[in-house]
Amino acid sequence: MFRYFSSLIGWGWSLIKKIVTSWRVPTLNNNELSSAVEPEIESPEIDHSEQLTDWVIEPRGEGFRSRINELWSYRRIGWFFAVRMIKRLYQGTVLGKFWLLRPIIPIMIGALIFGALLGVPSDGLPYFLFFLVGSAIWMVFERSCLFLTRSLDMNKGLIKKLYFPRLVVPVASMAPSVVYFIVFAVLIFLTLLYYQFTEGRWYLVRGVGPLISLFALCMAVMLSLGIGLFTAIWQVKAKDVRYTLRYVLRFWGYLTPVIYPLSQVPEEYQGWMLLNPMAGYVETFKWGLLGTGNFESKFLLSSLSITVLLLCAGMLYFHYNEAMSVDKM
Repeated sequence: MFRYFSSLIGWGWSLIKKIVTSWRVPTLNNNELSSAVEPEIESPEIDHSEQLTDWVIEPRGEGFRSRINELWSYRRIGWFFAVRMIKRLYQGTVLGKFWLLRPIIPIMIGALIFGALLGVPSDGLPYFLFFLVGSAIWMVFERSCLFLTRSLDMNKGLIKKLYFPRLVVPVASMAPSVVYFIVFAVLIFLTLLYYQFTEGRWYLVRGVGPLISLFALCMAVMLSLGIGLFTAIWQVKAKDVRYTLRYVLRFWGYLTPVIYPLSQVPEEYQGWMLLNPMAGYVETFKWGLLGTGNFESKFLLSSLSITVLLLCAGMLYFHYNEAMSVDKM
């Protein structure tokens, strides 16, 4: 029985070996192997009837209009630099975004010293409101000049690696000044509400006055742009330009009717105020919002003339020196 069972197992094993050896794997050459592994992909038919897009490379245009067109074409890069400049104001700080409220501190200190302690006149207005409105336009101008001066130096890493119109960087660097003005606008509105409830008087002028104030603010920003286009190039050449500019702006601020009204300046010296373009803008700004100050056409026309002159000269100077400044970074 055992011999019969062992012979049966041997016969079955030999049968399995015959079946397995009969299943031979066919040998494939390289072409057959690649066609077996990779699926056959049909090449798409190209429609030659479609028109191809032509890209035309033109030389850089000249003139002020060409600079404006470049700014508009690269507006997304400008937005990137603007957001980057704003974030740099509070990155790495303990207070975070609340650090953007820091302009309020010098306003409080200045109003306490010049208004409460020294008793500086304010043309019949509460001194805090008078000083706040004057400081709003002045600080926007001052901060714009400082940010413009450091614009190329702070972004030299990207400027040396990528090509884009260099004018985008100074223009976008004024974005923090816009944030500061929004803070001042909210503070001015809250102050007006405070005096409305405490004194029953609304100091804000109704009508076209606020629009005139907005125009004066825009012209002050254009003045800072004209100055900043010079100082941005100088900052690349000499790193101490921004420190010198701080002292110049501080001295300039005392010559501008921010702390005091223009009416307190002696008449024999008021003619010299025509050479100070910010004097006309500050007086116009206060007159448009609060109805106080000397709104004289000669001051405004003098300020506009100096602004246009500096802006055009700054554009030309920046245009002819931007390539050299990039090489010296």
